[in-house]
Amino acid sequence: MFKIFAAICTLLLSACLFSQKITIKGKGDLKLIQTDFQSLENWEKDDHKKALQALIQSCNKFSKMAQSRLIGGQIGEITVGDFRDICDIAQVVKTMSPQQIKNFFENWFKPFLVENRSGSSKGVFTGYYEASLNGSKIKTEKFKYPVYSRPRDLANDPYLSRKEIEEGALKHRGLELFYVDDKAELFFMHIQGSGRVKLSNGSEVRLAYAGRNNQPFTAVGNYMVDHDLLERSNLNAATVKEWLKNNPTKADEVMNVNAAYTFFKMSDGEYVVGAQGVPLTPERSLAVDGEIIPYGFPLWVNTNLKKKDGSKEKYSHLFVAQDTGSAIKGAVRGDIFFGHGSDAEERAYYMASQGNYYILLPINIVDKMLKR
Repeated sequence: MFKIFAAICTLLLSACLFSQKITIKGKGDLKLIQTDFQSLENWEKDDHKKALQALIQSCNKFSKMAQSRLIGGQIGEITVGDFRDICDIAQVVKTMSPQQIKNFFENWFKPFLVENRSGSSKGVFTGYYEASLNGSKIKTEKFKYPVYSRPRDLANDPYLSRKEIEEGALKHRGLELFYVDDKAELFFMHIQGSGRVKLSNGSEVRLAYAGRNNQPFTAVGNYMVDHDLLERSNLNAATVKEWLKNNPTKADEVMNVNAAYTFFKMSDGEYVVGAQGVPLTPERSLAVDGEIIPYGFPLWVNTNLKKKDGSKEKYSHLFVAQDTGSAIKGAVRGDIFFGHGSDAEERAYYMASQGNYYILLPINIVDKMLKR
């Protein structure tokens, strides 16, 4: 209790608790260069409470894990226990003022610019959303494209390719959860990893990620440009989906370029759950390369939000690493979860911008690294 009380008192201060400038070299394709919060563009104006709420979701996950368990990633030998004090303080701070919540991050974390092995801090930031489809529990002339559950024989080895599955390799195995009416929308739900199916009786069923066929993910956009199906200057998720809908006889050929295939399961939960096993928070949960960036760490993202009209808007916010994806590879690579609905879908469609991010390391973890 004394530690928590001391932490609350410290939150009333504005000075940082840790000032030594250091560089941390990760185990692989990662280098971290310490900076300060004053260097984070728009830091003062962000809604830190929303980020704290996302962080607490990760803390709730940590609380159910063994304290000695390694978190993973390439930063170092970090355990769940290393987050214990931070998580305890976060639970207290959540009821405090916006200024005190901002002070919590400033006093108990240190920001580090993330670079890859070549020394570049630039990477690509995209967006994803919870898809919506119309469907039926039985196959009809209208609803004829199956949404498959996870096959029992799916293991860690490469499984059937998208093309093989689309040509009927999984028929008559009782894996069909639903049938939907739009193959292009289903293709995009495979990429998003979650979705909702609206049934004819008005009910809506949420589908969650259940596994993938362990085949390589290939973005079909480059194939479409190389084969003169779309112009590079007009390439985005919206134009890809529109082309697939307008060219049904050629759509299979394009979609099968991406051999990756996603399986789903029914979900009774109220929220989309990410790879960390926690509910995702719209515009506060970030998908990262989980083999490099550990789940549960806050990340300050600097990029641009592209809009439908082609304009750009500066986009700088505090996220928490809570998800991943087969296309999310590299030390500086992020996929922003925008949530559900038409607005979230549109924002995700056009989101593909260069940017960088800073990882916020708890000061006890920084201190632990200095003693190694």
